[in-house]
Amino acid sequence: MTAIKLTIVVLLWMVALWRLPAAIRRPQQRSMWVAFTGLAAAITSSVPLLASQIDNVTGVNNASVLAKHMVGIVAIGAVLDFVIAMAHPHLLKASRKPIMVISACIMILMVSLYSAVPQPTRVENFYEGYRDNAFAVGYCLTFVVYLALATAMASWMCLSYSRYAARSWLRAGLRLLGAGTGIGAVYSLFRAAHLISLLCRSGFTFSDAQVQVIADAIEYTAIALIIIGNCIAPVGVLKDTVADWNNVRRLRPLWASLTQAVPEVVLKTTLRRRPRVMLHRVVIEIRDAARTLSAYMTAELRDRAHTAAAPHGHEDDRLALMTEALCLKAARQARLDGLPALEEERASSAAEQSRCLDLEGTDFDAEVERLVQLSIAYHSPTVNTFATQLTTAS
Repeated sequence: MTAIKLTIVVLLWMVALWRLPAAIRRPQQRSMWVAFTGLAAAITSSVPLLASQIDNVTGVNNASVLAKHMVGIVAIGAVLDFVIAMAHPHLLKASRKPIMVISACIMILMVSLYSAVPQPTRVENFYEGYRDNAFAVGYCLTFVVYLALATAMASWMCLSYSRYAARSWLRAGLRLLGAGTGIGAVYSLFRAAHLISLLCRSGFTFSDAQVQVIADAIEYTAIALIIIGNCIAPVGVLKDTVADWNNVRRLRPLWASLTQAVPEVVLKTTLRRRPRVMLHRVVIEIRDAARTLSAYMTAELRDRAHTAAAPHGHEDDRLALMTEALCLKAARQARLDGLPALEEERASSAAEQSRCLDLEGTDFDAEVERLVQLSIAYHSPTVNTFATQLTTAS
């Protein structure tokens, strides 16, 4: 278990350091950073070498145990704060004060019980070392009961909120967080059952050595699931960010071609924003340019485009896509050549037939994918040849 504990400690500190920049920039991320930093510090303080150093520096036997539990209570409160902020933000302001008050009361009670325990020597396992002392058992029992209640509440909120998460990676992350905190509650209840058996001086199903192994296995499983669940959401965000950048790159050629003919639709202000914002901007400007160019799409042009597109796809969607690409390319050239646009009524009728404009109000990701396919068709040899023939004929 020592190797596993060290691995968990390293992973917790890595997550804490990873989340630090976000915690500095965004206040809503600070509770999760406090939670992971607290968990990392709590587990680190139980590493034998560091635990003995804490005891030596403070001059108090088993001071590392008290330090671990005090930091753990802070981490538990931060987890609750984060989960409430995510699942029930309307309750966040009202819940913070009760959580702080309850945490403070638990700390005061635990310090009082800890002070009442005679500790002539340092013990490797506080749960077992003072098993015959009612104050020591009460101290441990107070912590695990509080931990059980807090983790059970966090698990319930994560699992219930996961059903309403919009993205699959967010649902998966919340479910793993809920599973991790739920297993944390199981760990606490297992510890509580053992402590009660010690307090009542009754037998327990497992030996002391088995209890420690089982408790460690449950605890490390819970922490591992919490780490993984917490990492899924940022990885999902990164994946979406890369996809948005890729879509912006794929749409740039279509955007550049259309806005060359309709430069007035381009926003003059440079936006240094998230890729999602840039993608929205590109899509909107393509749509606006297509609306303007639809005024150059005569019925004759659409008939010729439909005829030219027919050999390249008999499926309705594929045929319509190629037809739209042909019309857009021809309309762009007509505008650049200075040809007159259709009369307002005819232009409005032409705009209604534009598949680019039909996408408004639909799912944004579906619209992006449709425009990407339109861009591919727009830059195909068929479309280029069609536009060249029209220019030559005119």
